[in-house]
Order: sequence, then structure tokens, then C-alpha cells
Amino acid sequence: MSKSQHIGKAVVEENLITGFLNQPRIELHCMLLTRALTKQTPQLATKSISRANCFGSSIKMLPPLSDTFPDLIRSKFSSAVDAGSLTFTPSTEKDVPAGDLIFRVRVAPSLAQKPVPTREHDEAPKAKFNPFLNPEPDLFLCDLGDRYSLILNKFSIVPYHFLCITKKFEPQRAPLSEEDLSATWECLQANVKSGSRLLAFYNCGELSGASQEHKHIQFIPVPHDLKLLPDIALSYGIPVSKDAIGQFPTSHPGVAFAHFVLPVPKNPSTDDLVMRFSSLLARTLTTLREQGQRTISFNFAMTKDWMFLAPRGQESYGGVSVNATGMVGLLLAKSEEQLDFIKNTGPLEVTARVGLPRITEDEQQHDY
Repeated sequence: MSKSQHIGKAVVEENLITGFLNQPRIELHCMLLTRALTKQTPQLATKSISRANCFGSSIKMLPPLSDTFPDLIRSKFSSAVDAGSLTFTPSTEKDVPAGDLIFRVRVAPSLAQKPVPTREHDEAPKAKFNPFLNPEPDLFLCDLGDRYSLILNKFSIVPYHFLCITKKFEPQRAPLSEEDLSATWECLQANVKSGSRLLAFYNCGELSGASQEHKHIQFIPVPHDLKLLPDIALSYGIPVSKDAIGQFPTSHPGVAFAHFVLPVPKNPSTDDLVMRFSSLLARTLTTLREQGQRTISFNFAMTKDWMFLAPRGQESYGGVSVNATGMVGLLLAKSEEQLDFIKNTGPLEVTARVGLPRITEDEQQHDY
């Protein structure tokens, strides 16, 4: 590699890592990132260590949700729809095969008919409304610990779609903290719909498909018998490692875009969750750096069985917006034309275009 290429990589790395270290509540990832920086950009590492509180974090699981939470969410969903506080959009589902994967495409044409607000040229711009700072009472479900509230998604196309939001503003571009992961795990225990499991997802960064800037983790029920991309990826086997996790992240061999999957043990501690997230995040950051990305955008998804991360290079392709659910096999089409585009192009091509290419074996020596 030439001197100019080394300098270019260092600049990209500084933009990526410095930006990440400046985000709140990422203490548990600082050691991971600092190790990489010390190895490749020692001066930047010294600056980062001096302004980041990387050590001494206390990790505890949040208290479990009430056993009545599934009944609460079903009751509140129905009453919110009846009151007009929640907009439920009817949709249909189409399965599109892609090798040994099945992408389930939800088709909701009425979403494309929503009016787009316009502003007169002489009208002053207004501050962007944050619906999460003061949630509507009809959408509020309960608090989770001192830091989170659970609310219904105001615009739902999947019944019982709910969110875990921070009570105070935190940016959606920040990574997940240990408390975020603990909250995610507690929410995943809820059996909100018979015959389904919950899928948690988090869209981090401007190219991830996020629609709100306030940190929120989303949850939707998916059928137990629907095998998503991470389920199939794990069926190919998991490389064994000698680290604390005992396993290297795996990927589906037939999928072109970079993605990383690890199984989640039964009854995990928050340490278990943090170590897995950090391992996946390390490879995600490596891919972003190696592909020359100057901002951090990735998708996170999780069930009680696995955790998944995929770096992002763009938000949409061919007019089809893709978030974390799309990257694991649940795409959204806002028209029959978009459905045809997904079918004709192929869902793996659509997701590959919004993701980033997998790095080669030689480049994996740069993993954080």
C-alpha cells in the first residue's frame, strides 16, 4: 500500500472512530476501539483515551417486564386504533425466493399515497418535532427502568409494533449501550402474538433507514416458522474461536453484502450481550473503514436466538428504502411497481446495493 493510501485510510479511520467516541454511553466499546487505534493510529488513540471514560462500567440486567405486558400491548393497540391515535396500514405479503433464502415482502400501496408536506419559499423553517420526548398517552405502554419508555408505533403496518425509546434525547447515530442491550433482551421475552417471536431492530446512522433522530429500538412479531437470513446463516455452522465468546461471527456464504451473525445463549447476562455486540461491531467498523465510508451507518437486528449487524453504504436502491428488517429478509414495497422491481432485480441484489461488499480474507487482518 502506498504512503498516500495509508494517509487516506488514517483520515477515514479518524473520522469514523473520533465520531463514534464522541457519542454518549459507549464506554464498553472504548477498549475495543482504543486497541485498534493504538495499533494503527497511536496519536489518535492517545487523544481518544484522554476524553473517553472507557473503564469501570457497571453492567446489570434491567428488571423484567410484567407478565401482563403482552395483554397490555394487545389491548392498547386495539384502543389506539379505535381512538384514531394509531394509524394501522393494511398490507399484503409476498414471498420472493433467493437461493436458500425467502424474502418476505410486505406490500402497502397506501404508504405511497401519503401527502408530502411542502413549505412556501418565504416561510421560516420550523424546529423538527420529536414525538418521543412527550409520547401520546394513547400510545404509551409502560416504563422500563429509569431510562426507557415503551410505546406503540404510531404508524404501523405490522400489528403490535412497539418501540423502546430513551426518556431523554439520545441520538440515533449512537451505538447501543450495555443498558440498551439489556432493555432489548427484556423486551424480546414478551410473547405479544401467538405463533410468533419478536424481532428487535435498530437503524443506526443516516444511511440505515432510520426515520427519527431520537434513539429508539423497534420490535415486531414475526412467524416462528419464517426463517430469516441470520437463521439460515447459522445453519452453515459457526467458526470456533479462543476468545471469551468462543465463536467467531459467521455470515451466509451466498449473500454478497457484509453482515455478521452470532448466536445468543439461553439466559444471557448483559456481559454476554455486550461481548457479542462488540464482536459484531468490530467487524462492521472494519468494513466501513476498508470500504472508505466517512460516516457510520449500520443495521442491528436480534431475536432470542441470534444477533446480527450489517454496515450500510446507502439508504435505498431503485426507490426501495431498506432498514434493518429488509437486511434480514423482510422488505417493504410501497407499490406494486416496487414489488415488481424487487422481484425482477432480486432481493439479494437490492440488499447488496444498499449494503457494503464483504472484505477479503487478507483485509480481515485489520479487524478491530
